[in-house]
Amino acid sequence: MRKTIIYTLLALLIIVLGVAIISYASNPLRKSEEQIRESMLKLTPIGTSMDEVTKVIEDKKWEITWVKHDHNNEYTDLSGDFIVGAKSIKATVGSYRKFFIVYVEVYWGFDENDKLIAIEIRKDAVTL
Repeated sequence: MRKTIIYTLLALLIIVLGVAIISYASNPLRKSEEQIRESMLKLTPIGTSMDEVTKVIEDKKWEITWVKHDHNNEYTDLSGDFIVGAKSIKATVGSYRKFFIVYVEVYWGFDENDKLIAIEIRKDAVTL
C-alpha cells in the first residue's frame, strides 16, 4: 500500500513537472529577440504599409503604446525607446513571468512613404 502511494505521488510530480516544462518551452515570447523578430517579419514583411501593420496589431489584440511621426531618421530618443525611420509604431505583444515580469515590445519603423523598413524587439523586465 505504501509503495502504491509513493509511486502515485512520484507519477503526479513527474506529470506536473512535465506540464510546467512544456508550458515554459512552448511560449513563443520566451524565444530570443532575433527569433521573435523573424516571426514578426513573417507577419509584417519589409515593405508592408503602416496601415497594414496597424491592422495586424489590432487583429492580434496587441497594445499599441505609441505612434510617432517625423523622427528625422533618429535611431533612439532620450527615453531609450527605439525609433527607426521617419515614423514608428511601438506595441506590447505580451509578457511572461520569470522571477519577474518580462514585457515583449515590438518597434516597427517606416520610411516617409509609410513603408516598413525595420523591426526591433525589446524585452523589458519589471520586478514585482
